[in-house]
Amino acid sequence: MAALLYSLSPRALTTLGAISSETWPVMLAPWVVLPFLRRELNWRDAAAAIIPVALMGAVNATATLAACVPAAVVLLYRRAWRPGLAWLAGCAAVSVWWIVPLLVLGRYAPPFTEFIESSFVTTRWLNLPEILRGTTSWAPFVDTERSAGYALAVEPFFVLVTIAVAAVGLYGLSRLPRVWPVMLCVGIAILGTHAAWYLHALDGPLAALRNLHKFDPLVRIPLLLGFAAATAPLSLPDSGRAWLRPSRKQAVAVLVAALACASFSPAWTGRLLPKGAYSAVPDYWHEAANFLNATARDTRTLLFPESSFARQDWGWTRDEPAQALLDVPWAVRDAIPLVPPEAIRGLDGVVAALHDDPRTGTAALQRQGIGAILLRHDLASTEGASGRDDSRLAAWRNASSYGGQVHAFGPNDEVEVIILPHQDSAGVLSTTEPVRVAGGGESLAFLDAHSANRPAYELVEGNADIVTDTPTLSDRNYGTLDGPISAPLGAEDPSTVNNRLRDYPSAGPLTTVESHGGTVRASSSAADADSFGGANPARSITSAVDGENSTAWWPAPGDTGWLELNKDPQTPAWDAPVIDLMATGHTEVTVRSGSAKVKVKLKPYRSRQVRVPGGATHSIRIELKERVGIANAQVMGSPIERVVTVPDTSPDVRQFFFQQLLQDSRILIRDFTAPRSMQVTLDSTKTVLVDGARYNPGDTLTLRPGKHRVRTTGTWISLREKGWNPPSTTPATGRDITAASTERLLITGDAFNEGLRGHLDSPTGSVDLQPREINAGGQAYVIPAGASGSFRQSFVAERAYQVALGLGGALALLTVAGCLLALRRPPREPWLPADTASSHTVAALCGLGTLALLGLPAVLAGVAAWAVLRWTSLSAAPLAAALTLAAGAMLARAPWASGTYAGDSVLVTCLCAAALACVLWPRNNRRPGSSTTT
Repeated sequence: MAALLYSLSPRALTTLGAISSETWPVMLAPWVVLPFLRRELNWRDAAAAIIPVALMGAVNATATLAACVPAAVVLLYRRAWRPGLAWLAGCAAVSVWWIVPLLVLGRYAPPFTEFIESSFVTTRWLNLPEILRGTTSWAPFVDTERSAGYALAVEPFFVLVTIAVAAVGLYGLSRLPRVWPVMLCVGIAILGTHAAWYLHALDGPLAALRNLHKFDPLVRIPLLLGFAAATAPLSLPDSGRAWLRPSRKQAVAVLVAALACASFSPAWTGRLLPKGAYSAVPDYWHEAANFLNATARDTRTLLFPESSFARQDWGWTRDEPAQALLDVPWAVRDAIPLVPPEAIRGLDGVVAALHDDPRTGTAALQRQGIGAILLRHDLASTEGASGRDDSRLAAWRNASSYGGQVHAFGPNDEVEVIILPHQDSAGVLSTTEPVRVAGGGESLAFLDAHSANRPAYELVEGNADIVTDTPTLSDRNYGTLDGPISAPLGAEDPSTVNNRLRDYPSAGPLTTVESHGGTVRASSSAADADSFGGANPARSITSAVDGENSTAWWPAPGDTGWLELNKDPQTPAWDAPVIDLMATGHTEVTVRSGSAKVKVKLKPYRSRQVRVPGGATHSIRIELKERVGIANAQVMGSPIERVVTVPDTSPDVRQFFFQQLLQDSRILIRDFTAPRSMQVTLDSTKTVLVDGARYNPGDTLTLRPGKHRVRTTGTWISLREKGWNPPSTTPATGRDITAASTERLLITGDAFNEGLRGHLDSPTGSVDLQPREINAGGQAYVIPAGASGSFRQSFVAERAYQVALGLGGALALLTVAGCLLALRRPPREPWLPADTASSHTVAALCGLGTLALLGLPAVLAGVAAWAVLRWTSLSAAPLAAALTLAAGAMLARAPWASGTYAGDSVLVTCLCAAALACVLWPRNNRRPGSSTTT
């Protein structure tokens, strides 16, 4: 029964079906431990433990490491140095075939771990009751996709039965050799530590270990061995009469069996499959892929619209259904693009330009080497704005507006393939130095979409030819593509995300919000990156002071909220201030200054002036009675401004380009600096105010040296110096490069990688080309004057990768063969040596260390439990079980899905910590004078 509980433990049920590969190493972990439980250890035992490590393969490096840690704990506990070293050497020998290639790839791979779940997320639900019952994976707490895992995480019934299994395990564990409680402590220490230094390490050098739930075997193995020990004296009724009149032990056995079956009931009640299960990929996907394989071999295909994960209305494939069907290069903006951060920004710009207007947006695709679009209309509604009924996709059917050819597949045109008039994947040639752009990778797509010329670009921090308002200082929710970016922020604004990096890093200088006349704070904002349902940049605190009634600050969903205006403390206070307020709906607000306050009723979009009580003040707070927007909040005669300000970095700038395509705040307001007198041509989609004067698209104006402010409801503004036209690139003619009298740049359209090398092969030899990063994280090569030949790319570490794979595989096979030969003798029965006084000391110290890592309340609870056991007649085993059940009852009453999560309760933590302390209590430690007989 214990073995069945292990194989169908909560974490196993959570991963089976959704990401089954993570279950594989977990199932082999006990087989790595087993050989080291013999009384006398030798190298043959190490050989027996090497084979299951070899069988783990290269499924998941962290999961493999985690599955080996229980065996390492046993070896360290027993001080079995020689067998341990032999085992480590064998593990290295059977794993080098995948470790070295993994290190090679890691050397050249983009830093994607910065842009996935943070340690805050992976440890958020790793409290003691969740750890003990086995719901250690964070995924079911944030998404309902994994049906079994979600049920185990949030349904009170499963909370009770899984915590009851853990209680039985702790009951039996208190009677087992001390190595098992020590292993449990190690597991709890790894999983349950929430110290800042630990979380920072998981977001830094230990990022590969961030998903701590993979270390669950450290907890599950000892607990279920304890379950086996507790239930060993029990037996089920063996006859019909016994079933009708069971003995006490038989009745308990039936109850325990029912409890065990209930704990893994998702496995036998049809809840093991994740949501979105499907039987086959529809035929129209095969037809579309075959068409692309035949007609788009010389270009790259973009899967559009973007989607965090491939979740279609016919099934959730998670990986793109086209991935296994396409033989041609393709690209997609999903949750984890495995390209450099600047290239991700570039792809975001392309996607935003395509959504804004397919006619102009397709012009941005040429820089990415994209000549075909696979337009899917079968995305599930859970994918937000990217679903089938998205009205923005209707414009694609007018192919004549952008020169494409549309080919439909499926009975209802579920998939459409658009072949564009440009371009093959041979890349483009630039005969001039790239145009320098002070901006992020996303800005290049906007420049391409709204410019006749498309030169090669180089992103720089300063001394640029083109100055943009990207990248903005913003927070990004890396876990979604539906409103992932906050409104632009000021340097003093706190971050609402928990990743180490607030946004994808970029070469461009940060554009920030600058405050004038004071500062604005709020309890929250619907423009925050962590706002439920996605950020809405038009609902930021800036919107309350932008002078535009169509925008408003809103608190985040679930927050009633408050907004606060603050005057610089170095300036005189507001004296008897009058505040001008406007709300988006009928509401009542409280205007507060210190302890003085006044309640005010507001009507929708009706301005009302209110005298602030309390006299002179530096701070005025508006408290909402209900969730509503504040369209205006200003102190009369002393306004506060928050303006997105473009840094002054480029004395020789020739063009300014500002936009709100990625962060739509409904009104585009930018402060920027002209370094000299400039005569510029204005272009935009609507009328623009420049320093308060109205201009239409196509007008020419003169910018005097100094600061200027532009304001429009259009999506973008261009101010280009009159007479300046950057040169365009020319398409490369296949892979054959002809000689030229000047140095050129070959821009491949691939993402930049330090390991890529370019070569020109000719009958006279091969010329190695100097690599260069260009555009939005793109790969380019410098072609010397006079050089010609056939262009090819190579990967500098390819040989090392192949050699490690081949020789490492041979070494693994030889090592496994040697281990099998060493195991020809019949195995001995496992039997750990008896505990000694030092064993109890080690266990106690390990327990104290674990409780210390859990926090002071856990230490106090553990010491209190030891005091109770020392000075009362209570037994450790039943007390541990009772405390665990009490904690489980509290958690079942308020699981994660409820309004108040009991897992965050200090009392629940203390109950479980006390239970753990009971398990570590020495079995022969009794109160003086107590009976020693049974």
